[in-house]
Amino acid sequence: MSNVEEILSLSLNNPCQDGANFESYDLGGISLNGITFLYSNLSEAKLDDSELIDINFSQATLTNTSFKKARIKDVNFSGANLTGANFEEATLVNCNFKNTQVENATFTSSSIRGCEFKACRLSHSNLSSAKIQNSDLSFANIMYCFAKSVEMFTSHLNGANLRGSDFSFSKLANIDMRSANMKYSDFNSSTMKEVRLSFANLMGVEFKDSFCKGLDLEEANLEGADLTYANLENSNLKNAFLLEANLHGTNLTRANMKDAYLVDANITKALLKDAILENTILE
Repeated sequence: MSNVEEILSLSLNNPCQDGANFESYDLGGISLNGITFLYSNLSEAKLDDSELIDINFSQATLTNTSFKKARIKDVNFSGANLTGANFEEATLVNCNFKNTQVENATFTSSSIRGCEFKACRLSHSNLSSAKIQNSDLSFANIMYCFAKSVEMFTSHLNGANLRGSDFSFSKLANIDMRSANMKYSDFNSSTMKEVRLSFANLMGVEFKDSFCKGLDLEEANLEGADLTYANLENSNLKNAFLLEANLHGTNLTRANMKDAYLVDANITKALLKDAILENTILE
């Protein structure tokens, strides 16, 4: 049974619904603008196909709440509990998820533009085929996420923890990932352009068959990384640590590998034409 009329009546009389209990309410297709739900309980509510504009959900309980195909703009989720929430195919514009708990959430095929996820907890979430633009995920916890085929442009991931996440077949352009923790993550067959990975921890990362011309990997830790047949042409690997890395067939043409450390690395069939190898350790 739909609860849309009840909520519309309540919000018309009072746009402040702070602290209210709307657990498991069916609000599919609702259109709300300028309502506040601070500290409210909307866990397991259904807001599929809804239109939410200038809503304040900060500190609200939204566990397992469904926002499938919702159109969400200028919504404040800061400090909310969105564990298990479903944003599949939703459109999110200028939303604030700062310091929000969003573990085990679903963002499959969603469109995310101009959103703030700084210091957000997104571990074990599904971001597959999502399109993310002009968004800030710096210092976010994105461990063990499924982000296959994600497309991300002009965004920040600096200092983020992406340990063990699957970003295979992803497309990333103009991304700041400096000092990110990407240990044991999967970027196989990914495409990267103008991505900054200096000082990042890429220990054990998989970059097989990736197309990553011009990457900035200065002082990055690539110990044990698998870069088999990756294209790192014109990349900056100055002072990079590549102990026991697999560079079989890797294209390092014109790469800057000055002072890089490649002890016990596999460079069989690697392309090193015009690479800068000054003080590079290749024992």
